[in-house]
Amino acid sequence: MADKIGRALQAHSMEVFPPDAQKELRTFSAREAGEFLDINANTFRHYLKTYADKMPTGTLVNGNRRYFTAEEIQAIRDFLYENGRIGPREYRRRQPGEDVKVFTIFNLKGGVSKTTSTVSIAQMLALRGYRILCVDLDAQASMTNLFGLSPELDPNMPTAYDIISYDDPKPIRQVIRPTYFAGIDIIPASMDIIEFEYETASSFSEGRTAAPFHSRMSAALSQVEDEYDLVIIDTPPQLSFAVISALFASTGMVIPLSASMLDVMSLATFMTMASDLMAVVERQNQEKTFDFIRLLVTKYEASDQPQLQMASFLRTVLGDDVLPAEFVKSTAIGDALNTKQPVLEVGPRDMNKATYDRVIKSISDICNAIEEDLGQAWGRT
Repeated sequence: MADKIGRALQAHSMEVFPPDAQKELRTFSAREAGEFLDINANTFRHYLKTYADKMPTGTLVNGNRRYFTAEEIQAIRDFLYENGRIGPREYRRRQPGEDVKVFTIFNLKGGVSKTTSTVSIAQMLALRGYRILCVDLDAQASMTNLFGLSPELDPNMPTAYDIISYDDPKPIRQVIRPTYFAGIDIIPASMDIIEFEYETASSFSEGRTAAPFHSRMSAALSQVEDEYDLVIIDTPPQLSFAVISALFASTGMVIPLSASMLDVMSLATFMTMASDLMAVVERQNQEKTFDFIRLLVTKYEASDQPQLQMASFLRTVLGDDVLPAEFVKSTAIGDALNTKQPVLEVGPRDMNKATYDRVIKSISDICNAIEEDLGQAWGRT
């Protein structure tokens, strides 16, 4: 059965994304570009006309529609900020005196759209101007694959394991890979990350003098903390040593879960385990805190009455700890993933517009809430 599935998936992957293919990000309409820039349509058109010789103006399609690459959107943002046309509210990058923020997206429960949520949030925030480093800690490497990297086709590719390994860890810059998505770099994953669990277990009995396991991720990230605004870590559905190291390096946490009774029961058990283990780790650093810990309801269907009741239950019990926006369940997400694409990479022209707009609004609302948490953590008004 494994052979049959493997051969069929390989044939499918060869058809939709050959090994020598390079993923390319689509272009964005003027309306989308204006939304990412947080500038209203009339003002954006005025800037395009006024500064046509000083900043990118996109490409005309069919004579009257203007489309922009993600790189052009960022160049426009840089120009407008440098020339005082937008302020820090629209120019999201870290300001002097603000430190890089690291948040982990984590749940012990599988099948809660954790990786899909991680990639969608990272891509939306990148389009809004943040410089983002994604870190994949899942041996299944789903996020790595979504960014067009295939560990099985490149067994010598440096991965997250190499930056936290006990035996001759690599400098993090040798592991970071640029992606086709402007504003996002990635530290890929592979099955090698499992080795870290064996190394850590043996380090206890062997009395190794290397840095303890819980501090290894933060030590690695400190090498590039000035180069990014956000680090977003995707984790496997298990409480491993690598995950604890990621949590210790984090300043925030987002916990995705489905609005079902079984998932909420699982969440309570998971939170108890996580808090007990983190309490042990935090004895090593009394100043360890999180700027925020938020729950994100995923696979949400507002027409599903049991889900509606469970989401209301969570908000009644936990209040503002639950993000006000849900990650909706949609055929648009599934259709995009069938071709190894997050939904933001699929244009609204390729599917039903209402369906597409509903998903994009969901991701946008989630990022709005996360940005509020980031703003408070940075002390912004």
